[in-house]
Amino acid sequence: MRVLLVLPFLVALVAGATLDFNHYWNANEIDAYLDELATEFPTLASTVNVGTSSEGRRIRGLRVSKDNNNNRPLVIVEGGLRGREWISPMSINYMMHEIVEHYYEFEAILDNVNFLFVPLVNPDGYEFSRSSGNRLWLKSRSVNGNGCFGVDLNRNFGHLWNTVGGSNDPCSDSFVGTAAFSAPETAALRDLIQANAANLALYLSIQSAAQMVLYPFSHSATTNPANVGQLRSLANDVARTLINQHGRIFTSGGAGLLQPAASGSSIDFVAGTIQPQLVFTIETGGAGSYGYDVPESQMAEILSETTYGFLTLAEYVARN
Repeated sequence: MRVLLVLPFLVALVAGATLDFNHYWNANEIDAYLDELATEFPTLASTVNVGTSSEGRRIRGLRVSKDNNNNRPLVIVEGGLRGREWISPMSINYMMHEIVEHYYEFEAILDNVNFLFVPLVNPDGYEFSRSSGNRLWLKSRSVNGNGCFGVDLNRNFGHLWNTVGGSNDPCSDSFVGTAAFSAPETAALRDLIQANAANLALYLSIQSAAQMVLYPFSHSATTNPANVGQLRSLANDVARTLINQHGRIFTSGGAGLLQPAASGSSIDFVAGTIQPQLVFTIETGGAGSYGYDVPESQMAEILSETTYGFLTLAEYVARN
């Protein structure tokens, strides 16, 4: 596997700006990077319009398909569901940087697997967390009334929505929304997943920062997919890969077992409705005062670490 070194890499954008992986990018910079990759690597990458956020920001993705062959097994990687988890979209930016800009290092994967990356599902919450002084803002920014805003997008997906672990209080951080997929962000992601369900082999959600590798189901500690043995074994492999990078301790297991049970997650929707063989969440390494607020000085090793975990999964799909 390619040795991932983050610090020296600069991303030169068409507009003349230079992005690096030593600071957090804003939503517009993430969006521009998708265009840059599609422009520079037209036989490998193309942009995808996913939808529009509550405040009118674009939600976009990048499809990676060698020679535009759409018949390979597909891996969907999604992130940025929660505003405060800045390291999540940055991790996916770095995954795209590796798999596209250094495609020649990953021919064995790209010959056998296609990818669809959606780095920032919640651009409104992300930008509000960045600019409002409320660094720990979690939700989207839909107007709920009575001075309350936003939905916890990872409680708004449709499988067993609003059965456990969420709140019906529009002011709560865990507000589940008014109905399954009531948030335009989750509805847009649902439509994208369903449109690509035929070839979907692996769905991966990148979140932060509990240092875990999780498989469904989030809503229960005792309900598991039929292939739980396969999921458990692969989750253990990914956790070992992550631990081997910088010594951080990662745990692996069922999402509803290792975390408080909560319905309406993206992985439960995919596992319970679309039912591809492989569905996981990687909870990245954490740092800072709350785990979510990773200092820029510590970003580099978390980005490379998380990407190694992603590549472990991608290689598994390519081999199988």
